[in-house]
Amino acid sequence: MTPLLLSVAVSSGGALRLWLRAGFGRGIGLWRAAAYAAGWLALAAALLSPLHWLGERLFTLHMVEHEIVMVISAPLLVLARPAGAFAWALPAGLRRPVLQVGRVWPLRRGWAFLTVPLVATLVHGLAIWIWHMPPLFDATVQHVGIHRLQHLSFLLSALLFWWALIRRCGPGPAALHVVVTMMHTGLLTVWL
Repeated sequence: MTPLLLSVAVSSGGALRLWLRAGFGRGIGLWRAAAYAAGWLALAAALLSPLHWLGERLFTLHMVEHEIVMVISAPLLVLARPAGAFAWALPAGLRRPVLQVGRVWPLRRGWAFLTVPLVATLVHGLAIWIWHMPPLFDATVQHVGIHRLQHLSFLLSALLFWWALIRRCGPGPAALHVVVTMMHTGLLTVWL
C-alpha cells in the first residue's frame, strides 16, 4: 500500500505544482492525468481490494488480478507518461540532475535495448512463464514477499512491454506482439 500511496501523492503533487505555475491542464494534459488516475485505480483495485483477498483463495480470481495489473493498469500508466509529474514533485534544484540521470549513456543504451518491441515482448513473456512454473508459483502462495515480487515483476515487465508497443512500434507490428502474447499466455493457461 505504501508504494501505491507514495506514487499517487508524488504524481498528484507534481501535476498540481506544474498546473499552479503554468495553468490548469498545461504541461500535463488532463487526459494524461486521467489515464494515470485510471491506471493507478486499476492497480489499487487489483492489489488492495477484496479481489486480492479472494485471489489468494480462488485461482481464477488470482489470474484476474494479474490481468488487471498487466493488461489494464500498465498500458494506462504508459499512456499517462507520469515522469513529468514525478519530476515536478521534486524541488526545483533536483529536477534537472534527476532527469539527466536518464541521459547517462549506459542507462540510455539499456533502455533503448529493453524497449525494442521484440525484446520487451520476450522479457514480459519470460516473466509470465517463469512465475507460473510450479516451484515459483507455490512459493508465491506461501510467502508474501515472493508474492509481492511476482506482482512487481508482472507490473514492470508489462510497463516495458506496453511502452515498447505504444512508443516504439507501429500499429500493425504492435498488434502482432499482442497476438503473440495472447497465444503464448493461452498455451500457459492450457498447461496450467
